[in-house]
Amino acid sequence: MTIIIIILSGYLFLYIRQEHFFFNPKVLEKDYIYTFDQPFEEITIPVEKDVALNALLFKRKNIPSKGVILYFHGNAGAIHEWGMRAPLYTENGFDILFVDYRGYGKSDGFYKKESELYHDAQKVYDYVKTRYVEKNIIVLGFSLGTGFASYVASKNNPKLLILEAPYYAWNKFITSIAPVPTILINYEIPSYKFLAEVTCPIYIYHGTNDFLIKPEENSKRLEALYPNKIKHVMIKGAGHNDIYVTKQYYNEIKQLLNRY
Repeated sequence: MTIIIIILSGYLFLYIRQEHFFFNPKVLEKDYIYTFDQPFEEITIPVEKDVALNALLFKRKNIPSKGVILYFHGNAGAIHEWGMRAPLYTENGFDILFVDYRGYGKSDGFYKKESELYHDAQKVYDYVKTRYVEKNIIVLGFSLGTGFASYVASKNNPKLLILEAPYYAWNKFITSIAPVPTILINYEIPSYKFLAEVTCPIYIYHGTNDFLIKPEENSKRLEALYPNKIKHVMIKGAGHNDIYVTKQYYNEIKQLLNRY
């Protein structure tokens, strides 16, 4: 009986505090000053009354860009760290916008329900459209961010959707790594449903050694659902967080961005 009580108590604690487990933000002071080796613009994007998201826009140096990449990052850190990836994309023709979710970095608030995730993602996309022609927008998501990227691509008309280490659905991913009943997970984030409505080309990159979001249970399942819409590339030897530092990924992205 004691074991059952402990298990049920654990489930209750997870249910109540799941946002703090699923989202692992790095909080920055509002007066934090960003420093990078290339030009950037700090932006505040209002998403609702008294809630604004903090973002960084990195631009090509002295050369007009072909467009912009809207980057939805993973579940940890903040854009003072994610922004270090900017040169890979700006050196290949595109500006890139990194945005912190609610509760991350210098962004306001914290998420309480799934609909807020989608609301904010669309608000950010709407902002990007005020700065760039939509046909020149690429949406890119990594890990947690792949669900948001898939959502905005399904509701809009970007040039391209790039997913790095995507999950099939967030709730199914969580139950695959922890003995938690699906009913306790408040966030479904069903990427597999969103991709059905995406009309632009979709490219997926996934590490062969990703033991967190396993390709067989996630990206390969997505490819199997939409074989005519998805180009799936396995990055040999890459784990979950080190895809972007591999030579293969660098070459793949370079070729892709030069093509578009």
